[in-house]
Amino acid sequence: MLDYKTDYNEWAEYYDVIYKIIPPEDFKIYKKFVKESSNILEMGIGTGRILLEFINYQVKWTGVDKFEGMIEKCKEKIEPLQPLKENVFLIQEDMTRLDIKERDSISNKKFDLIIYPSHSLMSVGDEKMQIKALCSGLKHLSDDGILIFDLHNPNNYLISDNYDLLGTKKIQNDNYSLFSKSDLDFEKKLHSNYQILEKNKNKIKLKSHEYFLYLEDVIRISDELNFEIINLYGSYNLDPFNEFSEEMIFICKNQNGQ
Repeated sequence: MLDYKTDYNEWAEYYDVIYKIIPPEDFKIYKKFVKESSNILEMGIGTGRILLEFINYQVKWTGVDKFEGMIEKCKEKIEPLQPLKENVFLIQEDMTRLDIKERDSISNKKFDLIIYPSHSLMSVGDEKMQIKALCSGLKHLSDDGILIFDLHNPNNYLISDNYDLLGTKKIQNDNYSLFSKSDLDFEKKLHSNYQILEKNKNKIKLKSHEYFLYLEDVIRISDELNFEIINLYGSYNLDPFNEFSEEMIFICKNQNGQ
């Protein structure tokens, strides 16, 4: 049986370059909530892209990532940032198994904001694994806390047999071009993305796999896990969601939240 998991250790060296070529500006969706929070849990921190947008806010920030390569890149970035780095706690762990305890307690540590940025929920595996990842977050969410995750809107997926150019950028005197093609398995709800990052004509091949959910799937899961979707946006500019939106961005809270 094929294992459709992405090894983001292979991506760690190129992750920031790719996001410079195609910047999503997803930090816009988090800005309001970070301002109102004091203790944040980021599920899938990667190289710290979102964290570094807000590190001057001086909130307590816990970042979780399964992949050592990503955690090490994040550590490299925050190491010079004294004294701000003292507010950052990094944990190498699979988000589906996360269990952070309060110091000297059997109780789970609680956070007033939990985020799954960069479609990280889609990368953990199929719906069963995605539910486990959400359960990990919900058990660490304070009663009045906010949980945010983003998903691609599968209504916009297209199969492409040929590589299309996504963007170009000059970074530190190197010329980069990013190409992509994709494949879909609707039975597995699997989107496979194949990318070529061209650096000064040298080609680096990367691949990723994401399991997608439809809106009705998320609504069903929210009922099963007893959380409430309080807002749904279709873009990082806070546009209302419709069937043609590129994104599905869910702002959630516990059912017993205020």
